[in-house]
Amino acid sequence: MSKNNIYLIMAMITAMISWGISWPAAKIVGQYANPESLIAWRFFFGLIPMIFIMTALKVPLSLNGEALKYILAASFLIIFYNYNYLKGSQIGISGLGGVIVPTVSPIVTFILSALFFKKKLKKNGIYGLVLGLCGSAVLVNIWEKNSNTTIDTGSIYFFLGAISWSLITILTQKSDKILNPINFSFWVYSFGCVLALAFYPGYGSLNIFSYELRFWINFLLISSIALGLGTTVYFYVTMKLGSRKASSFMFIVPFSAIISSSIFLDEAISMTAIIGGAMTISAVYLINK
Repeated sequence: MSKNNIYLIMAMITAMISWGISWPAAKIVGQYANPESLIAWRFFFGLIPMIFIMTALKVPLSLNGEALKYILAASFLIIFYNYNYLKGSQIGISGLGGVIVPTVSPIVTFILSALFFKKKLKKNGIYGLVLGLCGSAVLVNIWEKNSNTTIDTGSIYFFLGAISWSLITILTQKSDKILNPINFSFWVYSFGCVLALAFYPGYGSLNIFSYELRFWINFLLISSIALGLGTTVYFYVTMKLGSRKASSFMFIVPFSAIISSSIFLDEAISMTAIIGGAMTISAVYLINK
């Protein structure tokens, strides 16, 4: 293994850990403000490190008119994703969100890719899909048939977030031949920041600057570090190592989310979450095999 690849792997592991830790951090942030008042600011503080990274990597801040339709569609979806991410973490079990989103999203992406790109389903992919659907059912305790439980744990928000992230992934893939993925991500967050202010008028106030240090440590973690640095590293490593190898690192996120939620929030993760998470992780492995 080359020295450059070792650095890429170390950077990717760090990025995935930051994604995992961002789940309990989002719950702490939710104790101070509602999602509507945080989305635009999260994009804003996430864009700052992205500018520095793009400058270092010499990624141009160009905007391809042909990619604009994909950027706008992804911008609406990224707002929807962030609302569900923040709302689910605020009212539910953040560690559960850290299991559902990174494991269910690749499964949904697999289904959508087969539909949009007309990819033939391989046997491993079919097995993985079935296992993933079963794992998802276990994650939400489907046998209880209790809608209140689904809402209280935040599961409904986490699943909506997983679906929206999958759609964003598809849009990114469809535009990758006309715009650099990192550049695409930058413009999605830029448009998302502006559109969030339009969707939630009155929520772009400066009130967040009156919050204490505890808020800012966690807010910068979910915005500048997890969103700005983590996402940029993910796209960069994907470009260098390929999507299959890069996606395998997402297995780190659920475990990082569960451990950090237990440490920082004393959240007890149920056995069904562990079993369902293991099933969906195995499903993602089969799909990418």
